[in-house]
Formats: sequence, C-alpha cells, structure tokens
Amino acid sequence: MDMADRERERLIQRLELLEWELERFRGEIEALKREVSGGVQIGAAASPAVSEAVAPDEVASIRRQEAEESVPRAPPGRASGRRAADLEFWLGGRGLLLLGVAALVFAVGFFVKEAIERGWIGPTIRVLLGAGVGVVAVVAGERLRSAGYRTYGLWLAAGGFGGIYLSIWAATALYSLVPTSVGFLLMVAVVVAAAGLGLLRDSESFVALAAFGGYLAPLLLGMESASVAFSLGYLGLITGAGFVLAYRSGWAYLAALVVTGGSILSIASQGQPHLHGIYLTALVAAALAVARRRRWPVISLFAVALGWTVFWVGSHDWGVSGLLFSVYAAALWGADLVASLGVTDWVDAGAAADGGGSDAVAEELVRGQDTEALAREFCGLAVLLLPPWLFLLSAMAGLEASAYSDQRDAIGLGLALILGAVYLAHASWAPAGRGAGSRIWRSALGLALIVAAPTIVWSEMPLVRAWLAEGVALTGAGLALKRVDARAAGLAAFTLAVSTYWGAAVSRPPADVAFVGAWGITGLATCLGPVIWGLALAGVERPARWELAIRPFALLAAAVFFLGWGTVEIDRFFKLKGAGERWRLARDLSISAFWMVYAATLLVLGFGIKNAAARWLGLGMALVAALKVFAYDLANLSQLYRIVSFVLLAVVLLGLSFRYQKLRRQENGES
Repeated sequence: MDMADRERERLIQRLELLEWELERFRGEIEALKREVSGGVQIGAAASPAVSEAVAPDEVASIRRQEAEESVPRAPPGRASGRRAADLEFWLGGRGLLLLGVAALVFAVGFFVKEAIERGWIGPTIRVLLGAGVGVVAVVAGERLRSAGYRTYGLWLAAGGFGGIYLSIWAATALYSLVPTSVGFLLMVAVVVAAAGLGLLRDSESFVALAAFGGYLAPLLLGMESASVAFSLGYLGLITGAGFVLAYRSGWAYLAALVVTGGSILSIASQGQPHLHGIYLTALVAAALAVARRRRWPVISLFAVALGWTVFWVGSHDWGVSGLLFSVYAAALWGADLVASLGVTDWVDAGAAADGGGSDAVAEELVRGQDTEALAREFCGLAVLLLPPWLFLLSAMAGLEASAYSDQRDAIGLGLALILGAVYLAHASWAPAGRGAGSRIWRSALGLALIVAAPTIVWSEMPLVRAWLAEGVALTGAGLALKRVDARAAGLAAFTLAVSTYWGAAVSRPPADVAFVGAWGITGLATCLGPVIWGLALAGVERPARWELAIRPFALLAAAVFFLGWGTVEIDRFFKLKGAGERWRLARDLSISAFWMVYAATLLVLGFGIKNAAARWLGLGMALVAALKVFAYDLANLSQLYRIVSFVLLAVVLLGLSFRYQKLRRQENGES
C-alpha cells in the first residue's frame, strides 16, 4: 500500500468519525429542544411518573440519560468488517494485478523465446520490440491512472519502464548493438525518468524501484572494472539523491534501500583506500542524519550495523589496513557518536523531558504496552552502545598490523579510557533538554569502558589489582560527587576482581608464600573490596534502593570470601612446611580453630553494632565449625588433637551461648 492509498484510508476513517460526531451532536440538540419545549417533562418518550413535582437533580439525571440514549453508537462489527474489506481489496486489486502483470511478462517472454528459436526476429527487432512494448505500457498506465485507476496504472507503468530498462541491457550486454558507455547512459536515463514520474505521482514504491535499477546498472553491464572514482561517484550521486527524496517525502523504505545499495555495492570496486573510507563515512553520516531528523531509529540502527559490516568486509579489497584502518574506524565512530546524541529524540517527549525516558519505556514494557516506544528506545540504545566497542575492536585490529604493534596494548588502554571519558563528560555536562533521557546510559557506557580498559593490558593478578584500584577510585568518586552510577561501577570492579582472583588461583606460583606473598595480600584485598563498598554507603545521604538491597549481600559475600581465603592460606602454609603427618594434623586443627574464632568474631561484632545479619552469619559459621569438628576432626585427628579441638569448640560455643542469654535478659528487662 503506497502513500496515496494510506492517505485515502486515513481520510475515510476521519470522515466516518466526523459523521459519527455529527450524529451525536444532532442527538444532543434534539434532546435540548425537547427539554426547552417540554419544561420538566422530557419529551414524549419521558416517563408519565415524571412531573413538575420531581426534584431538580432527578430531572437533570433523566435528561442526561435520554440525551445519552439519543446518541448513535458505532456498529460493533464495523472494525472487523473494514479489515475484511481491506484484505479483499488488497487481494483483488493488487494481488490479481501482480499475478496478471507476471502472467503477461511470462507470455511475452515465451513468445520472444519461441520467435528467437524459430528465427522469426533478429536481435535488433527483439530490442526494439521490447522497448516499444515498454513505452506502450508506460503510456497506457498513465492514462489508466488519470482515469482513476491509480494503483493499476502505476504498476503497469512500472512494468513498462522495466521492459525498456531490460531492452537496453540486452542491446548492450547480450547483443553488443551499442557500446557499454552508451548503454549505461541510456539505462541511467530510464532510471531518472522513472524516478521523476514516481516523484511526480508521490509513489514511494515507484521511486524505490527506479533506485534499485540505478544500483543494478553497473553490475548488469559488468562495469566493476571501471575506475574507483567513477564507481563511487556514481554510487554517491544515486545515494545522495535517494537520501534527499527520502527525507523530503518521508519515505523510510526508500532510505533503507539507499543505505543497502550504497553500502554493499561499494565492495565491488577495489583499491583507493582513502576514497572508500571517505565515501563510507559520508554515507553512514548522511544516513544517520536523515534518520535522526525523521525519527527513524530502525534506519539509524540499520545504517550503523551495515556500515561497520561493509567496512570490515570490504577493507581488505580496498587496501584499508594498519593504522589507516584504525583512522577510518575512528571516523565511523565519530559519525555514530553525533547521531547517538539524538537518542532521546526517538523517545516520548514527555518522558524524555524529565530524564525519565528509559524508566518510562521500562514501565511500559512491564505493563505490555507501547511496543513502538520500546522499539525506538532499543534502536536508540543500540546506536549509542555498539559503536564505541566496535571502534575499539577495529582500532586494536588496525594497530596490530601497523608500525605501532609494540605499543598496541598501551594505546588501546588509552583509547578505552578516552572513550569512557567522552561519554562520561557528555552524560555530566550535556545541556538541559538534550539527551536528558539517555544520560544514565551514556554514563553507564563510559564507566563500562573505563572498567573494561585494564583487560587490554593485564591479566590474572595484575588485572585483579587494577580492578581493585578502580573499585576504590570509582567508589570514592561516587561518594564525593554523589553519583550512584559511579558507586555501581565501583561495585562491578570489586566483583570482577574477586571472580578473577579465584579463577586465576590455579596458576599461583608454587614458591609464593602464604599470607604475606603477592597472591595472599592481593586475595585479602579482594575480600576487603565489597566491605569497603558496603561501609562507604554509610556516608551516602540518600542511597538508591538497589544499593540498600545489595549491601547485606555484599558484606555476606565478603565474609564468605575471607573465610575461603583464610582456609586456603592456612592450607598453603602447612603444605610449604612439608607433607608429614604432623603438619597435616596441625593444618586440620588450625583450620578448625580459624573457623571457630572467625564465628566468634562475627558474633561479637554483631552484638557490638547490634546487627542481626552479622550475628546470623556468625551463628552459621559456628554451626559449620561444630559440624567439622564432629564429622571430620573426630575421625581424622589423634587423641590429643581431638581433645584440643573439642575444648576450643566448647569454649566458643559456651561463650556465645552465654552472650545470647545475656542479650535475651537485656531485651526482657527493657521491655
């Protein structure tokens, strides 16, 4: 359905609505007339019981009820009937037309094939016959359109232009009746004529078909060997004209076709890396500019994805490699960055005005509503989030094959930090009303780039230390600047440090000493990271709800990590001493004692700060320690070590039990 048909449907719907409103208004006027002429009695249809003795409010109620009953209601089956009529019109008007045109084309094709096989007509007559039939179809289609058969006439005219186009191609590529350059110019002339007619008739499908023919012309004539300047210049002319028409007429499908043809066909020409890099960057920038001004987020995302794909696929044939690859990747990212500034232009204006665009869309998602706004938000965020990572990946690939390969990691680290700073700066200092709804996403993107930057240079323990440093810095910045996103990034850095430490523990050097070695100190720091973050929330005036919910789990995780760290370090300490029976028994007893003391420390701390979570954790640790003593120590330790183990356990358990009894008496006394 082209634009004219859609406009006609909208006009019909508006007329029906206007007719319904007019009937409603007429009913209200009739009700007012009856009211004025009948006084208290409400027309002839009023109830006999209604008289002048009726209270005024009851009279008003009766009048409103009769007025509402006089308003006509829209038939309940009108919507379903309209849908059925639309389907019938499409199948009968367009489906049959398409099949008819296809049948006519096949008939002509079979006739020509038969005539060629029997030698009835030569190449020149074939070409002239095809072009003549095309001209007749164009003229007939225009006459039918002017007679009121718009769709029928446009389809027939499109088939005529297609016949002329293919006849010129056959004269050039199949029969060599005209030179390639002349044939190419004739095909372009047909394309321009078809596009002009489609623009004159306000038909997007007609103009899109003409643009498709324009993109196919060099391929059909085998002109891949033409100069790069000519190929890209021709593609640039068609693409630029297509963007102008798409923008001025509001044709999104034409814009999508132009992006596809202008991007993919650039792969066919080879060499001249600068021309290809500049052309592709300009194409993506133009597509993003048109998509942003027209609020076409899907087209914008399509342009970003296709532009980067063509860049990676075609760069080898173009000769774009090494540092030049990184430079043009930066140009593509720059175009994407400018386009992503308009992410909130695609979100509901009311939601974006107060910076709540993302929250509003999330709420609509939960309620299962406003899927169009959700799609706009998704495409906008993809345009915002994907390009910097693609640029970073492209820059690293280009540096690997350049003269700066030795400094690749250091340069990559600097690029990641710069990218993060760019998005953080825009999130912090963007003018009011510009990108307000997406500030939180820009900030999250910048912080993610900063947190991920150390992975370019370091691994294992150096990476753990880098994340610990980032966690402290980001948490401190979140406290000083009152930024919840910075505190969230700090927690993420601490979490990554902990997971990386325990994942890399298998590669610990055999000679690294327990507790005070490089790995031991780093492991202790990873345990303290979540504690630092949890304690830092005490200095936050108004923490976020999710921070208050996560804080107990962060402290619990830190306690569990510390227990694991201490156990591992004790085991390592005695393993470095030797493998004898004496050291094994000492190790088991030391682990039991560590668990008991740890449980007692947590309980004492919980009593001191009056924190039930800490007490519960200590109580759980005490039970785990008791289970180890009864289930393991009793069977594996010698008699003397068993006695020591059970004495320690008894002292801890009795002391903790006494402390609980004392707390209970205090609570009863206070009550």
